[in-house]
Amino acid sequence: MKMKTKLKKALYEYTSNSRITTKELGKKINASQQSASYLIKSLKTKNIIQNETVIIDAVKLGYINTLIGFNYIKLDNQSRKEIINELKNINEVIAIEESKEGIDLLIEVSTKNLAAFHKIYIDLVSKFNKQLKTAFTFPIITKYKYKKKYLKSQKKHSTKILFGDKITKDLSKKETQVLQELVKNPTKRIIDISNKTKLIPKSIIRIKKELEKKFIIKGYSAILDNQQLKIQREIIFLRFQNEGIKDLNNFLNYTKEHKNITESIKVIGSSQLIIIVESLSEIDIIREIRSLFPVENYMIFKSEKIHKKTYIPLE
Repeated sequence: MKMKTKLKKALYEYTSNSRITTKELGKKINASQQSASYLIKSLKTKNIIQNETVIIDAVKLGYINTLIGFNYIKLDNQSRKEIINELKNINEVIAIEESKEGIDLLIEVSTKNLAAFHKIYIDLVSKFNKQLKTAFTFPIITKYKYKKKYLKSQKKHSTKILFGDKITKDLSKKETQVLQELVKNPTKRIIDISNKTKLIPKSIIRIKKELEKKFIIKGYSAILDNQQLKIQREIIFLRFQNEGIKDLNNFLNYTKEHKNITESIKVIGSSQLIIIVESLSEIDIIREIRSLFPVENYMIFKSEKIHKKTYIPLE
């Protein structure tokens, strides 16, 4: 079934800013505040909006993130559920995604240093040595996060750049308190954060604005149930031929402009770049990429379900 225009606009706006007021959302989708409020509540009730996220530049807080690809040794549903539930409970595992094609499982681990990552990784492979087999580990250099342009046509869409070579910032106790409350619930009301932290609302508003001004908080988004919405999601791992390295900036410009690419990630390893592609219909983007850029090899991870997504561990 074709997704209605109003729903597409609402999902675009909500994934662009999940703290948007229903009044403002109504204006953007040409609906009343009441209709906008009902729509969001309905999407949450149906679990189409699975949860909200606060987009944080983890590097500025001293984190390094690493992607790990796994394949299941045991493919039965019970084993898979047990593994997913165990991974969800590991604080440093900030993202978990299963596929229906390609490698079976992709997770993202966030730690303060490589020694901490190594410990988490050794614990994981020891615990699941009869259930999981490692396919790769890719330390992340830079992430470029784009809006879901395939949901709404407009001339300009902003880009959020995460990671990279940046100066880390120490947060005060109050800043940490407010940030952690937003990580737990990105749409939490100021008054509820006040009740939890015992800080006055005026201070919380000021701290939140400062975190945004320092670009520690880069925005607020939401995780959708792609299956219910019939959104095709692929994660494509790319390695370019030697001469293609020169075209890396051109490729990044291509990803920024392409309506179906929602993220591009520079990594260290056998792949050099990873792109996340989303579409409302079947798309063969790899054919287009190979016709434009000298790709040496590639791997496609066809997403089935996002089980967890955040940007830093909870403290």
